[in-house]
Amino acid sequence: MAEEIKLIVGFITTVSGRWPRDLPERRNKKYSDWVRNTYKHVELVKGDGIAFDNKGVKKTAELFRKENVDLVIVLIGAFTGDAASVMIAEKTGAPVIIWALREPPFDGKRLMSNALVAATMNTAALKRLDYDSHFIYGGLEEDRVIQQMSALMRLYHAKKKLNNTFIGMFGYRPTAFYSSTFDETLIRKKFGISLEEFDLSMIFKKAGEQQNSKIAADVKELESSMTVRDLPDGYLENHSRVYFALKELIDEQGFDAVSLKCWPEMGQEKLTPCAVLSRFADDRFVIGCESDLDATITMLMQKYLADDYTFMCDLININEKENTVLFWHCGQAARQLHRDKTEALATNHSLAGEGVVIEGTLKEGPVTIARLSRIGDTYKLFVIKGNAVHTKKEVRGVMVNVMLEKPVMDIIYTIAEQGIPHHYSIVWKDIHNDMIALSGLLKIDIIEV
Repeated sequence: MAEEIKLIVGFITTVSGRWPRDLPERRNKKYSDWVRNTYKHVELVKGDGIAFDNKGVKKTAELFRKENVDLVIVLIGAFTGDAASVMIAEKTGAPVIIWALREPPFDGKRLMSNALVAATMNTAALKRLDYDSHFIYGGLEEDRVIQQMSALMRLYHAKKKLNNTFIGMFGYRPTAFYSSTFDETLIRKKFGISLEEFDLSMIFKKAGEQQNSKIAADVKELESSMTVRDLPDGYLENHSRVYFALKELIDEQGFDAVSLKCWPEMGQEKLTPCAVLSRFADDRFVIGCESDLDATITMLMQKYLADDYTFMCDLININEKENTVLFWHCGQAARQLHRDKTEALATNHSLAGEGVVIEGTLKEGPVTIARLSRIGDTYKLFVIKGNAVHTKKEVRGVMVNVMLEKPVMDIIYTIAEQGIPHHYSIVWKDIHNDMIALSGLLKIDIIEV
């Protein structure tokens, strides 16, 4: 699996030549040190000292370009003309955060910073020239400021991860699943994601090559770690063979995620892989089932933003009185998401009857539900938030009831009228605003309910 992607952030403190430099120099050290020490996924690139003229700005901007920065923080140490941020944007091509600190207490003497005026000048110039920019006002003593900066670091890190994602596709869509079709060129253009397709025969071949002793040991471990019931002879062995086969293929190819055609061929070989996907999900490795590539990308967006487990599912029922929706799938959710891991049941697939699933109910808590949809020649994002509530097992499979903020009838009519396909990704965190903001960076419209 791929190495951790670092967000490369340029940091420059600016001040025009006639302004005192003591305050900007103190701010430069304090705030650059804070960014470096706070965000472990950030690699900070910083010039020597503060930049107080065009020559200094140009030198630092060229350093940023050489280091291929993804984002630049321009800290307004004191008043700075708008040529500074424009030069940085032009030379780096990176989005720019204009960060203005509050004015020191007035003492009846000269103005010492005037950073707010400078910041609005610089942001206005960037907007006029159509450069991507963000504005932050305030210091580290303000929670709002820290939250805003942290959100930007999180969003750009997620965007970079998407740009560097390599998805392996095993098989195309299942029979009559037009919702699993995709546009590879649009995906590469919009997300920067690269794809490669392999035939399912590679999994079958690898599965058959696994050592019997390794499979026997894995089956023994599975039988001791969960309840196993009503499985035909050989199904757990088949499960272990597919698990190790996929693991080897993922490691060999360096995939960051996988989209898998899980039926009908795999079921015909008694290899339906739901429980395999559950095991990968426990390691926070995303495998999208039923070859739904757009849903897989949605899962990745949520994983990159929340650093947490995701669950791909169908919306199968609503309760208008409780304003809840029931999300369900065959049995591929991470066991870490189960309400009671001891109740997880390894059993035969309830629909296909041709492989191992892990059934149960999922845990309570705040959730964000999302779905990327290719509509026409572009992407749109459907995203809502709610609260997963205590769920009884009402049908075979794995499921969770979610109480929503918007009326459930409005939601399902929006889904149908907008043409949103039937798979959704759920993450057990409120990242609703982050999903909308990341979509903004990717130039993706939001479907409103």
